[in-house]
Amino acid sequence: MRRSGENMDENSRKLYKQNKTTSHISSKQRRGPSLEIGSTVILKSSTYPNKRRVAYATILGSNSKILVGGVELGRQFTQVQVNEPIEEESLVRERENCMTIGDAFASGVPIAWPSACIENING
Repeated sequence: MRRSGENMDENSRKLYKQNKTTSHISSKQRRGPSLEIGSTVILKSSTYPNKRRVAYATILGSNSKILVGGVELGRQFTQVQVNEPIEEESLVRERENCMTIGDAFASGVPIAWPSACIENING
């Protein structure tokens, strides 16, 4: 009886291993390219349709355990600093007298923004 991968040439064996490892990763575990700390990004509206650009911001971190406004960031959010508001938008997670993007900019406090609503400027 032949075992999986036996009698395969080197290239076929590598391809077999690649396909085997990637086919068992659920879509929830796959993540897009990570956003680099310190990079400038565009925040998109978090309300449907979320294509409107609402602010320029700087990535401060994405560690799910850090606290932003007293609440853990979580896996679906990124901590950002608003550099320049483009359009007024309510914050997904309000904090210390900040209810909008403009409030966060004016007070200079970092905010949590949904990672899915962040766009790299150069990509």
